[in-house]
Amino acid sequence: MPRGRPVSNRLELTPEQITTLKQIAGSRSEELRRVQRAKVFLAAAEGQPQREIAASVGLSVSAVARMLRKALQIGPMMALDDLKRSGRPTVIGVEARTWVKELACTPPKDLPDAPTQALWSMDTLAEYVRKHASEKPFGGELAKASKSTIWSILDSDEIKPHRSRYYLEKKDPDFSAKCHEVLLLYKRVEMELVFRDTLSSSSQPNGAVFVSYDEKPGIQAIGNVHPDRRPSADNGFTRRDYEYKRHGTLSLLAGIDLITGKVHSLIRERHKSADFIDFLKLIDATYPEDCVIFMVLDNHTIHTSRETRAYLDTRKGRFQFVFTPKHASWLNLIEAFFSKMARVSLRGLRVNSKDELRSHIERWVAECNEDPVPFRWKWKMDEVHELINSVI
Repeated sequence: MPRGRPVSNRLELTPEQITTLKQIAGSRSEELRRVQRAKVFLAAAEGQPQREIAASVGLSVSAVARMLRKALQIGPMMALDDLKRSGRPTVIGVEARTWVKELACTPPKDLPDAPTQALWSMDTLAEYVRKHASEKPFGGELAKASKSTIWSILDSDEIKPHRSRYYLEKKDPDFSAKCHEVLLLYKRVEMELVFRDTLSSSSQPNGAVFVSYDEKPGIQAIGNVHPDRRPSADNGFTRRDYEYKRHGTLSLLAGIDLITGKVHSLIRERHKSADFIDFLKLIDATYPEDCVIFMVLDNHTIHTSRETRAYLDTRKGRFQFVFTPKHASWLNLIEAFFSKMARVSLRGLRVNSKDELRSHIERWVAECNEDPVPFRWKWKMDEVHELINSVI
């Protein structure tokens, strides 16, 4: 039978095969040939003529016929991939491959004559291999190594010297203890909320206040050089000139009441100890004298500076600081508020001065406080440890 003649036998698929093929057909990360073959097999199983299938996937009728013939012979799932062919045997030995992998795992800066770059690319690594292959006993095997050859050697061990992933070094020896303390406070907040409906709006459950606090420094006051152009019938989006002015930066000191959701804030040019003390005074004046104020905050030096400790000595028993572990600011719920602020209030903002930026932030915080939304911690202790252990 000629290879291009249409296949007359109907391709039958099991429900499991249909499910898998649909996933492959709709995938954006699969190889194009696997996606095309999955679409061909699904369409053929539905009884579509092969000419229609060929037109829908952008292939010739003969190509579709070959795919279906292969699927009928060895099964649709095996037919998704090309079968191994008997090509020229591999001539690159183990020693040569090991040398290439060792080079790939060595930063360029640590090698003589290496390119001035932080990470290898396949092009530069292949060039370096060819340049220095003659210095090795097995050099002839790699004298003409191409980029694809180097890639195939590294891919066998999934070595990707051109890519990097970040991890977080666990630097706080008291991580577990601090994490426990923060999460226990959140658990206490959850329990205290049970009594909220029985309290007046000005009361605090069991005489305690819970505030999640942090600073958001470096909020840029950026202004346009030329005015924005509004959307029109011809251009349905705002057009903005590439040039802009920098008017300076502001720092937002903010704390969110974990019971009521109200946000307390100060906007300052910087965030020094004096500014933090002013925030503490703001919180102190807000709540009744008989309340103990628990504050979740990070390990910034201004939180434990001499000036801050001196102020706290004047208000003994009033504040209880609960510190998050180092490099674990994500344990602080105020970060969720800052994230919302960046997405909703600051994204794409253009102002003419720092005063205008200050006014904008103050209005947005006031709007949030008109209908406050308490943030809630949902993760359990074992889930937190599982996350930490997966990245260190």
